[in-house]
Amino acid sequence: MGALVVGMLVLALVLGHSWQAARLARARHQIGRLNQDLAAIAGPYADVSRMHQQKRELREKLRVIAELEAKKVGPLRVLVDLSTATPDKLWLTEFNETGGVMKVSGLGVDEQTVADFMRRLATSSYFREVDLEETTLVDQKGVKHRRFVVKGNVNYLGGAQPQAQAMADKRAGGQAP
Repeated sequence: MGALVVGMLVLALVLGHSWQAARLARARHQIGRLNQDLAAIAGPYADVSRMHQQKRELREKLRVIAELEAKKVGPLRVLVDLSTATPDKLWLTEFNETGGVMKVSGLGVDEQTVADFMRRLATSSYFREVDLEETTLVDQKGVKHRRFVVKGNVNYLGGAQPQAQAMADKRAGGQAP
């Protein structure tokens, strides 16, 4: 009877061990298959990641190109707007721009003409923060004029900045970066 119990116990242990070995073999087989699947996916994933990086770089390049295209006509538009803003009885004697900061000097017949010039200049999309720096009364050949100096900021993109971004987005497929 004892031998039968020991034999049954050994048989149960052998069956349990065989069942665990079979499960372990199946798990190892699944791990190997998953590693193969992972290796098969890693190549295309790296390609997709590289494409996304190239896409971001292309969008940035297109944005810069659109900005440069907008800036190409910017100086012309700045001068046109400056000319348009100049009233009949006002003469510009100097225009300096350095790093986006401008300084305009000139002569006007009175304060109202200078104020009108500044108001018109401020409505342009190319000029920002237009401010009167100084004004003095000068006598030129017996005629009194107001000499003035106006400072402000110049944006050569003007109203084209949103258009430049839209153009870059359109070239990149219409999606935002």
